[in-house]
Amino acid sequence: MKKINAQKGFTIVETLVAITVLMIAIAGPLSIASKGLTGALASRDQMIASYLAQESIEVIKNLRDNNLAAGDLWLTGFSGCNASAYCDASAIDTVTVATGGATNPYRLKLTSGNYYNHGSTGSDTPFTRYFYMADEDGRNPCGAGDAECVLTVVVEWTEGTVSYQVLSSTELLNATR
Repeated sequence: MKKINAQKGFTIVETLVAITVLMIAIAGPLSIASKGLTGALASRDQMIASYLAQESIEVIKNLRDNNLAAGDLWLTGFSGCNASAYCDASAIDTVTVATGGATNPYRLKLTSGNYYNHGSTGSDTPFTRYFYMADEDGRNPCGAGDAECVLTVVVEWTEGTVSYQVLSSTELLNATR
């Protein structure tokens, strides 16, 4: 009886199954890495927004303290900064409190020195920032005769089709009362 030599090797079906298993094994970690990178970028933007909100709060507190030290009313320069008008305060710009109007939140720019501002120099960023002041109840604009005001700073940005917002609030007290 004559023996038939069987060829050794993979059939096309075995090769396709092996390629499918390898693709599944590689696609999982790549998908996880992509999600991780997206999450890291979103976290970076949220941290920047938090710092931008805190900067504005500190500038406003400083302006309030300077007003009191100069003998002025504690909210001098903040008129019109209520929930119906956009205002912003920046440590970098020469105009520290600016009113943009009811439909114009401030688009922040990034200078070559990595400072955020809303001047004419620098490249546009996705961040807009504004603040408003209200009485303790949050319903009425804050005035110089109030004992305290609630300061709210809002930083907004859009990444793709998703909009993000960071709100930071603090109470400002009239130290003369």
